[in-house]
Amino acid sequence: MRSTIFINTLLCAVAFQVIPALAQTLELPIDCRLGEDCFVQQFPDMDPGQAAVDPFCGVASYDGHTGTDIRVRSLADLDRDVAVLAAADGTVVNVRDGEPDRLISDAQARETVRGKECGNAVSLSHEGGLQTLYCHMERGSILVRPGQKVRTGDRLGSVGASGLAQFPHVHLGVRRDGKDIDPMTGRALDEGCDAAQDGTASLFSEGLRAELGNNDVQILDFGLSGAPLDYDSLVVEGAPARPDMTSPGVAGWVWVINFRPGDILQVRIIDPDGKILSEGSSTPQERHKAAYSYFTGREGKPAPGDYRIEVTILRDGTVLQSRDKTITIS
Repeated sequence: MRSTIFINTLLCAVAFQVIPALAQTLELPIDCRLGEDCFVQQFPDMDPGQAAVDPFCGVASYDGHTGTDIRVRSLADLDRDVAVLAAADGTVVNVRDGEPDRLISDAQARETVRGKECGNAVSLSHEGGLQTLYCHMERGSILVRPGQKVRTGDRLGSVGASGLAQFPHVHLGVRRDGKDIDPMTGRALDEGCDAAQDGTASLFSEGLRAELGNNDVQILDFGLSGAPLDYDSLVVEGAPARPDMTSPGVAGWVWVINFRPGDILQVRIIDPDGKILSEGSSTPQERHKAAYSYFTGREGKPAPGDYRIEVTILRDGTVLQSRDKTITIS
């Protein structure tokens, strides 16, 4: 999330060394499997004006955003104690802890974190005038102190939802000689996007760059529930309970991020006899949706057996992604 105030506060104490810039490689700042139990939600905003453009000239950002946000699904995932890791060898410049973990959903809540938008955080200095910032960590989880030396992959704390956070994640901010840069392209944020980037200036390794570079729609989760889907509960509690034979109905649901205008979600439920129990399609959206969910279903207590849910993302009439799973109701 937006962390400009805290970036300025934390990094102003860095004493830059007058040495030639060194090639600095950054590693993944979170202990997870990208695309499986964590996801890249947003990138830095590369447009110096009021528009929001990600490094690939797409829409996976918002105005003024200065970092790369890697999320877990919900607050329930904080119980897994997902580690935030040092992206490179460095020295701890400053830390902040003690801010509560909660999701910010309205203007009144935003006011409560004014000046502390980054939440619980750590800043590191590295060779060659590079600095990294890790925001929104879980309260009480930070393990390092100012002046401490860390190595790549050392644990700094845990993923949380402190500060200005609408979902639990770590915000990785990167600066070079005091100027915000996008680590994916190596470009300053006011230089604009580069749709044809070749990766030669990226601070990430080639393999990691490919994993981190998904700014398109991604499926966070999907499944069956015994009641209509509630999005607000998804981001707090995670996947709803699966239906059983006492449930009042069966609903098939899907939850995605970076849903683009015109995209369509299709959901189909196949009953134990191989017949279509329910199917439906979402209405094409006019605007980009950072997060979006859809469900379809049928009322009535379900019979026992194996049900298959199939989810498909369509773009311009073409299948973009398709997933399915079998769930047993007993």
